[in-house]
Amino acid sequence: MIEHVDRALERFLRVATPLPESSVAVSFEVPDRAWGAARTRPTVNVFLFEMFRSPQLMRTGMERRVDENGTRQKRPDTPVVDLHYLVTAWAAEPRDEHQLLGALLSCVLAHNQIPAEHLGPELADRRCRLRLAPFEMRPPGELWSALGGPRAAIQLLMSIPFEVFAWRDEAPPAEVLHAQVAGMPTAADPEVPGVSLTRRRVAGGVVLEGQRGSGPPAPEG
Repeated sequence: MIEHVDRALERFLRVATPLPESSVAVSFEVPDRAWGAARTRPTVNVFLFEMFRSPQLMRTGMERRVDENGTRQKRPDTPVVDLHYLVTAWAAEPRDEHQLLGALLSCVLAHNQIPAEHLGPELADRRCRLRLAPFEMRPPGELWSALGGPRAAIQLLMSIPFEVFAWRDEAPPAEVLHAQVAGMPTAADPEVPGVSLTRRRVAGGVVLEGQRGSGPPAPEG
């Protein structure tokens, strides 16, 4: 799944920024010192460093549908996962890096999701949300230390539903429900009659019918 998201993101950035393949490379490798020293042409690095369930799009419940045969089906709500990318630009001159970052920033700010034409068949039925990460989600200092030191970057969040639950046939709703309710016996009245209850579905509503069982009548008052 994640590799499909990577490809969709690259297709989108190349077209919408734009990033011509003839002049700018796009990499998803770890941008450490050794990687940076090996660059021979301008490169945009899109580094996935964190994944978590989206707190803004978290739902708990059931999804329901009617399939092509008219069968009612259900499954748990599809979880939405946030993919956190660190986007950096690498070139011979800082001015060229800043130019690339400015174009990428404008591209991201102008879109709130990846357009369907860039998703590919694997993600065709999903919505890939796209936005800048808020300040409180900035990368930890340990990450920058591992990468060889901080540099100008765009923190990008992509939210995508992960289809992990299968649809299952749903049992039809009960039309009639019977219940037997018995009273608590006492020393004075050891044989307390029960009550028979029936819940019946009538014209879309529920009607509750009851009848006291055999035995002495209930006391008045």
